Amino acid sequence: MLYRLSCLGVSLFCYGLAQALPCLLFFIVPNDFVGKYIPSGKLNAYGYPIDIYDYSGIELTIAGLFGLLFMQIPPALGWLANPAYWLSSVFFMQQKYLNAAIAGSLAVIIGYLGTISAFWYDLPNGSSPNSHLALDRLLAGFWFWLAAPGIIALASVIRMTILRRT
Repeated sequence: MLYRLSCLGVSLFCYGLAQALPCLLFFIVPNDFVGKYIPSGKLNAYGYPIDIYDYSGIELTIAGLFGLLFMQIPPALGWLANPAYWLSSVFFMQQKYLNAAIAGSLAVIIGYLGTISAFWYDLPNGSSPNSHLALDRLLAGFWFWLAAPGIIALASVIRMTILRRT
């Protein structure tokens, strides 16, 4: 019981950090720029657009749900890692370690692939019809978010290995 609670506690701590920390950094790009010239006044010293926005985990959790509802399917698929994570946590606490390992691994895979698809798909910029969001980089909160189900999956595999030896 102590093993399960401590693993779940570490996992929930990572998930909580992910919700609080910045997760993804987006450039706000004008719609008329699609591989075209951006005026020099709109670029920083490194040649990137000036307008940037970093989303925290809680903002992405809410935006991802709305992304699914409004059919922004490829990038919003990463949001489906959240229910898979919670399912893996329930299985882990019920001592269904194989199911927890599968659900936790699926959460990591879905979360990673769904989120990195935003590198190839531009996202709408809220209610602004004149610009869109282009994903630039993955920040610390994203990695904590992926670590949470990864911890559950790893702890389940370790527990299954120990139980098979005895």
